[in-house]
Amino acid sequence: MSIGPKDPFETALADLLIPLAKAMVARGVTIGTATEALKKALVSAAEEVSDSTVSDSKVSALTGLHRKDVKRLRNEDTDAPEKRSCSAAALVVGYWSTAPQFLNDDNAPRDLARKSADDAPGFDDLVRQARIDMAPGTVLKTLVDQKLVNRLEDGRYRLLSNAFVPTAGSAEQVAAYRATLSAHLAAATHNLIAEEDTPRHFDRAVRYTHLSAASVEELRAISAKKAQKMLQDINVRARQLQDQDQDSDQKGRFAAGTYILPTFPEDKEG
Repeated sequence: MSIGPKDPFETALADLLIPLAKAMVARGVTIGTATEALKKALVSAAEEVSDSTVSDSKVSALTGLHRKDVKRLRNEDTDAPEKRSCSAAALVVGYWSTAPQFLNDDNAPRDLARKSADDAPGFDDLVRQARIDMAPGTVLKTLVDQKLVNRLEDGRYRLLSNAFVPTAGSAEQVAAYRATLSAHLAAATHNLIAEEDTPRHFDRAVRYTHLSAASVEELRAISAKKAQKMLQDINVRARQLQDQDQDSDQKGRFAAGTYILPTFPEDKEG
């Protein structure tokens, strides 16, 4: 029995899980499925914190999982096609809306045929230049299904939005939810457990209470406008740097995002 002070993280854990639990209840995910997902996460975390290849027994000791569970989970394929499709679609939208060769004279995304013609690049060229490791037809179908791209009468395709915002409740929305939250949580977790002399990731937020509904709405509008401008600027520069690095075997990844959470007086917080 422990006689030391309780780790404050144990107290925080329930609050951290409440938003996820809301999504689980809404999607019909039961405790059995959630437990299996937690087991997979614990195995992955135990492998990540180890300096070398870790045995099943060591993973079991670190996590409290039975060795049979550890062995089974380590041999499972966890690749998610929806996540790859979502990521590819988002990258293609970002490239289409910023790369000069895919913009018209007004700096708007040009309409694209599937194949290049008359020295004009096509959608297949777009997917290749964005360095997407998926079939162009698969990416195009995702964009059309999400109503981000429309097929015109002349057979060309038009980008309808400069941002990939999947349809609510779709597999792509789940993949975006997964990618966005996991990246933010990874940055915050690094800051929480990093050694004293280890650089921290940038992770800041502004929080105010006792505001009227009008004030909350004004702050939401200001934040949305500034955040969108920031993300567009980063997107343009990221695309330029990716083009610059495309002939080298670079493996670096980068993610940046923002969130806005307006809570009005009549809403329940949680």
